[in-house]
Amino acid sequence: MKKRLLMVLSASALLTLAGCSNEQKDSKQVTLSLPTEAKADKLDAQGYEAAMPVYSAVYEPLVKYDKDKGVTAGLAEKWEVDNEGKVYEFHLKKGIKFSDGSPFNAEAVKFSIERAKAINKDSTVETLKKLDQVVVKDDHTVQIKLKSPSNQVLNELTQVRPLRMMSPHAVEGEKVDGKFKEAIGTGAFVVDKNGKEKTTLKPNKHFNNEHPVKYNLAFQTIEDGDSRNSAVQSGTVDISGGALGMLTDQQIKEDKKNKALTIEDKPSTVSHFMAFNPNHKLLKERAIREAISKSINTKALSDKEMKGIFQKNVQFVNDDNQQTHEYDVKSAEKLLKDEGYIKNSDGMFEKDGKVLSFNLVIQTAEFPNWKDKSEQVQQDLKKAGIKVNIKTLDAQTYYDTLWTKKDYDLIFYRTYSDALMPYNFMSSVFENVDGKSGVLANDDTLTKQLDDYTTKISRDEQQRAFDDIFKHFNQQYFGVPIAYPNETFVVSDKVKSFKFTGLTDAPVDYKSLKVNEQ
Repeated sequence: MKKRLLMVLSASALLTLAGCSNEQKDSKQVTLSLPTEAKADKLDAQGYEAAMPVYSAVYEPLVKYDKDKGVTAGLAEKWEVDNEGKVYEFHLKKGIKFSDGSPFNAEAVKFSIERAKAINKDSTVETLKKLDQVVVKDDHTVQIKLKSPSNQVLNELTQVRPLRMMSPHAVEGEKVDGKFKEAIGTGAFVVDKNGKEKTTLKPNKHFNNEHPVKYNLAFQTIEDGDSRNSAVQSGTVDISGGALGMLTDQQIKEDKKNKALTIEDKPSTVSHFMAFNPNHKLLKERAIREAISKSINTKALSDKEMKGIFQKNVQFVNDDNQQTHEYDVKSAEKLLKDEGYIKNSDGMFEKDGKVLSFNLVIQTAEFPNWKDKSEQVQQDLKKAGIKVNIKTLDAQTYYDTLWTKKDYDLIFYRTYSDALMPYNFMSSVFENVDGKSGVLANDDTLTKQLDDYTTKISRDEQQRAFDDIFKHFNQQYFGVPIAYPNETFVVSDKVKSFKFTGLTDAPVDYKSLKVNEQ
């Protein structure tokens, strides 16, 4: 995940929303909130610049993720994998067209995969790291050949980016490294007008075998959670929540009282957790991480039992390989004393005259609940003798701090692994790369475990590998779980039918979404 630009909804924008609310209610337009700018002018299917939920409105995957069935048919109707896990052959659906009317075929698949490889040279995506070549066998049969085995190709193809299918016509000269011009996909919508505060899309007339959806779509940028909820309450936004902009528990309680709104509450595979800067002198020490972890009362953070950083419905997660969070202040204090810290007259641990103190970075544009949870963590650690300063950043600065500046000690983050993807998430943030520290960990054993996992072909081998990965991860205290949230959406009475896809970053099933007649 790369940094994303924020756009604060101004007072004038709110007035504009209020002024056009009647027009929107009478139209066939469904408006979704976004906590960040859509940036549809940079909606390259193989890139990372636009807001996550916008990709799935325009682009479709070769295979889809289903929370009950796993990997299912997408633009590919069937596929085979060789016994070594190095050749993936896809048989494409026939008669599919891109939004510009050009045919979706094997050449377009080859272009999309090769472009993803060309413009993401340092990618942690297994399909791209190990890609040897993409072979077109005929118009509707294509092979992805790898240099070495990987069990991650199908899982990665289900995701929002960077492996969704885009027409070669979308870039200059139809070259894999060509400059992006416009978003041309096979999905339900085509970008109509891009704006910082509002982006509109119209139906793709070639979608769904020439049976396009019967409504227009708009993404409204609203960074502030209170403004977002007000927009839902007034009817100027029709769907909010989840990746479209999380709402607080209190806001959802208020929304339940509004008869014009429906609350859709679905199980999630995403977790929220607190991570440590692996380059911080003190936090490199396992004992310090353990002490911080044991000082946090997760029962005060969530009504769910915290066991590891992944929820139980994530692939390979089970009761045996997840360590229940241990809240034990006395044990934490002993760990710190063993490290040479003593409590001062204020009850805070110090060493060589310096109080044990850390900065905790959060953002509330996308995750408004993090404010209360960070304050609870701050209180817990203070009781244990550890000082915490909370730094609340806008989303752009937050991601820049996490990925580029590394200017934090502790940080709240979320897993972006849908149920099939624990490896994808862990490798992207916890694995060392080319001998350098990972984003949120620096551990050679974990890195080797993750590398070895991708070569495991049988399900039993994969399970055993992840049992070891989870065990080591938990024993090293690389993350503290703080919440197992649901995917909760607030939907207006304009929407007749709403279906959550099961993918956190592509939450809306546009084909199933129906609009009430006005």
